[in-house]
Amino acid sequence: MERSIESRRIISTLIGSTILYVAALAVSLPCYALAAEQYAIFTLNNSIEEMSVLKARKLYRGKTKSINGQRFELADWPANSTERKEFYRYLLGKNTAQMNAHWAALSFSGKARPPKEISDSQVNSLIRWMEKKPNRIGYAPIDAIPTNANVLFVVSEEK
Repeated sequence: MERSIESRRIISTLIGSTILYVAALAVSLPCYALAAEQYAIFTLNNSIEEMSVLKARKLYRGKTKSINGQRFELADWPANSTERKEFYRYLLGKNTAQMNAHWAALSFSGKARPPKEISDSQVNSLIRWMEKKPNRIGYAPIDAIPTNANVLFVVSEEK
């Protein structure tokens, strides 16, 4: 009986220690799914100029049809991505569901086409899509954009 109680104590102590170790490890490791502090709206076309917050908001609300007289295509991250959720919250103060409804209404009325959703949450997928045409615009965490990117606007949580 005493042996059984002692075994339970040892097992309990081991389990407790393991849980603490795993929790400490999880907190100390870098987590790439965490939020970015800033997102850059960018293009690979150097002829497009930087924009104001008002123009950036119009761009991602579907209120702008051309920039410098040129039509453009917008990119968007997958619907369930952290990048998409945070970008719209930072720039427009809207959640993903609100933006999906907004774009659906614009699309249905024929006023605008929604941004092209990239295939996965990888910056390389976005870049490959953007490289195919010079008039494409996307957004990404600022530390993930390529060195040849033309940054049009930087949005952060406080804006």
